[in-house]
Amino acid sequence: MRIIGIDIGGTFTDVVVYDDATRRITAAKALTRRGDEAASVLECLEEATTGAGADGGLDRVVHGTTIGTNAILERRGARTAVLATRGFRDLLEIGRTRRMAPNTLFDLSFRKPAPLVPRPLRFDVEERVDSGGTVLEPLAEPALRSAVEALAREEVAAVAVCYLHSYANPVHEEATRALLEEALPGVFVSPSHEVVPEYREFERLTTTVLNAFIGPLLDRYLAVLENALRRGSEAARLYIMASSGGVMPLARARRTPIQTVLSGPAGGVTAGVGAANAAGFGGVITCDMGGTSTDVCLVHDGQLRVTVDNLIGNMPLKVPQVDMNTVGAGGGSVAWVSPEGQIHVGPRSAGSNPGPICYGLGGRDVTVTDANLWLGRLAMRRRLGGRIVPTMERVGSAIEALARAAGIDDTHRMAAGVVRIAVARMVASIREISMSRGYDPRECVLMAFGGAGPMHATTVADELGIDRVLVPKFPGNFSAWGLLTSEIRHDLAETLLLGCTSDAIERVAASLADLRERARARLHEDGFDDRVIAFRETLDMRYLGQAFEIPIPVPEAPLTADAVLAGFHRTYARLYGHASEDQPVEIVNARLAGIVPARVPEPVAEVGGSAGGGSEGGIIERRRVWFDEAIDAVPVHDRGYLPIDAPFQGPAVIEETGATTVVFPGWSCRRDERDTLHLVREASSS
Repeated sequence: MRIIGIDIGGTFTDVVVYDDATRRITAAKALTRRGDEAASVLECLEEATTGAGADGGLDRVVHGTTIGTNAILERRGARTAVLATRGFRDLLEIGRTRRMAPNTLFDLSFRKPAPLVPRPLRFDVEERVDSGGTVLEPLAEPALRSAVEALAREEVAAVAVCYLHSYANPVHEEATRALLEEALPGVFVSPSHEVVPEYREFERLTTTVLNAFIGPLLDRYLAVLENALRRGSEAARLYIMASSGGVMPLARARRTPIQTVLSGPAGGVTAGVGAANAAGFGGVITCDMGGTSTDVCLVHDGQLRVTVDNLIGNMPLKVPQVDMNTVGAGGGSVAWVSPEGQIHVGPRSAGSNPGPICYGLGGRDVTVTDANLWLGRLAMRRRLGGRIVPTMERVGSAIEALARAAGIDDTHRMAAGVVRIAVARMVASIREISMSRGYDPRECVLMAFGGAGPMHATTVADELGIDRVLVPKFPGNFSAWGLLTSEIRHDLAETLLLGCTSDAIERVAASLADLRERARARLHEDGFDDRVIAFRETLDMRYLGQAFEIPIPVPEAPLTADAVLAGFHRTYARLYGHASEDQPVEIVNARLAGIVPARVPEPVAEVGGSAGGGSEGGIIERRRVWFDEAIDAVPVHDRGYLPIDAPFQGPAVIEETGATTVVFPGWSCRRDERDTLHLVREASSS
């Protein structure tokens, strides 16, 4: 049987296929077709499965996508309406007093973004439930039916239902959903108790609206993809990568598509953690540089940090997702000069259409990829992304024009400056997730992947003082590989709002036991038995009176208030530099992830590449490459022909389909038996 991972990015669509019978791994790339992403997926699948045991059938397909993310950022989702408790329909527009957008506190030109749902499509509904779940005012069905009739006249495609305190008692939301599905067949209904079963009304409302906004789009796309895959194998099961770093069944993804908004990058982080752990490193910073953006994540002690307080498009997003930063610096990021003569890189990207100038598809703007090609770090003879034959036509003249606008008299200095600016943006993003949170990046290894990540990895590491870089097998398709290695996961939560006392711990234990049973039931529905099911439990905690909480792992049995408090104070002190152990502490939410680990073997290195191998050590050519200065006769290796455990010194370039690794002067490189490249700063070589 075969297992397939599919990752749709802003520039490329990646596919990885693992054949269980032959233990063979194949990978493919295609340019992402905006608006017709399924066609890119099918193109990749055809290439990756041709001659790869196609008669074996498909067992599992795991898919990660940013379609929902792009729809939110570009505001091209469905026509959506809101049903809210009477008096609360304008909460979506009122929001909170603080500005949600980062770095806008002193911005006098800041304007709050318009809500996704205009006021005429927001309706009051007479009902009321208190915070304990008691019905104070029954659902007024005649008034609800009147609102539904208005929705029919407005021809909405999705409805978000968010009643006050429905997390404590969803009876009114369930009745409303039943009426909507009866009266408006085909309309996507998003009840808040399914999307965010927690307190905090504004965040629950915005997340529910976002879920409805992208629901019809994702539902149509997933239906097309499922039908196409079914034609290849009736037995294939389609799973969708969640932002939390686990995968979930198709049916759940279609009900709560908001859980998929960072699904592609999350797959790369999951695989990066696994590869780093296999190499013996618990602290790792993943750096996934693709064509459009770079995603970075810090993992401490081999465990992903999952957060539920996030923003997308300056709107609160309260669903579990891997804690990562995204910066608009990718291979396709456009370099430009401001009227003041300052050079900038990104956040605008050339994307897949027209793409960088060197793609020869009509691009006119200099990108990071064009700069690297001009510096000799990319090869003219090797297809970029496995498909595109690069061309230097128009690249030199475009870089020259950019240099002239910036007052620079050398095109190679200009190209190197473009790369340095992109690196600086990545470094700033990594410092934000490490130093600002009490972690020293020098204690971590840098895991570099994505089509452009390995090319810039040693430069990023130099800026951060990191001594070791890891480049995994299939770096250009690594997020797709991560989909195959990610666990099946269901995230559940319950709001408690209890003081952390011995009397309250019994209630906490009961809540966790209930969450375990609910997660177990879901995984049983997915076809898994208790032998493979595991659980991860956390508590959201804060000092009494605070507005925000932090996640604390539930200590091993026996569960006591003292053990929980000790974990909270320890984590709080690490994050903020102090802890007030004499202050009362509150447990806000209990959270549980029910998981089934993936069962895909680790990659194994095989000596044998795609370019004929060349001379000893896989050297296929020597060429001039610009680093701090031009260096002649830099060896270019085919990664597939690198000997195992045979270190060599930089400068060097290592090529493979989908990615290029640049080993700068002062660094050495070694390929291990798992086909991971270890790039080590020479002063600390080991």
